[in-house]
Amino acid sequence: MSLAAYERPLEWATRHSPERIAAVGVLALRIRRYLSEGAPPGLAPIAGLRVKAAGHPERPGWHDSTGLYGFLRLPPGDTRIEVDDPAGRFQAQALSVDVPDRSAVREALEAGTPPAGPAPRFLEVALRPTPTMALPPATTALWGVVRDGTRPVPGALLALSTVLSGLADRVTGLSGPDGSYVLVLPGEAIDRSVNPPLRQFARTLTVRVPRPPLAAALSAEGFLAAQPANVFSLTAAGRDALFMPRDFQLRDSGGTLFPQVGGLNPSASVSIGLQVRLDIELLP
Repeated sequence: MSLAAYERPLEWATRHSPERIAAVGVLALRIRRYLSEGAPPGLAPIAGLRVKAAGHPERPGWHDSTGLYGFLRLPPGDTRIEVDDPAGRFQAQALSVDVPDRSAVREALEAGTPPAGPAPRFLEVALRPTPTMALPPATTALWGVVRDGTRPVPGALLALSTVLSGLADRVTGLSGPDGSYVLVLPGEAIDRSVNPPLRQFARTLTVRVPRPPLAAALSAEGFLAAQPANVFSLTAAGRDALFMPRDFQLRDSGGTLFPQVGGLNPSASVSIGLQVRLDIELLP
């Protein structure tokens, strides 16, 4: 290692390989596409995203060879990370992460001694698509708008039962700033064990909407700024403190209404290979 590396470790790391960046970096994010609760994220890292740490000026570098976004200068402690997509393919998401204190590593490099200290934090992030993402024609998906009367509802937490390799699975999502949502169902498949084969299935949908304080914050501060960190991995108590369940009816693109039956919310009809519009109309 050259003397210049010891004298200016951050500048040295910024200009060089991912291995050198890891030597002094504090936080790295691998951001990929969400598929389902039971499936790992897609293989390809997502480039072209806007990643920032709230309250800090540093913008992470993108390293094409590793597919990582890397921070070098964040102070240690709990930090809110916000990710959004200028191209509109993926929904904005907020995360909370504990950044390690790696100041001893930088000090060792500056002193010319072997570095020692905690490893950098690596964070896996799974982003959900927006309704404006171009999906392949044979994709199975539900999409639509969540409304309370005539008002679109941003930030509604949605969960849909599905299957993956024949086993029960679940897909989660959040309605966007305009109330729109999309739930892509990669594990759904035609059931050929019967004749004729089944191509349509009823799936259970649950809807939770922001409680008034969160709804007010989303309206006043914006969708990303007010979004709860780690919204898809909240504990049940944390989720219930921010969101409340709501009854609903569904309406398809032709205007056909699917109301509650016997006080139970309707199931969502999933058609294999089709992108079906189902608007979610909240009930009083």
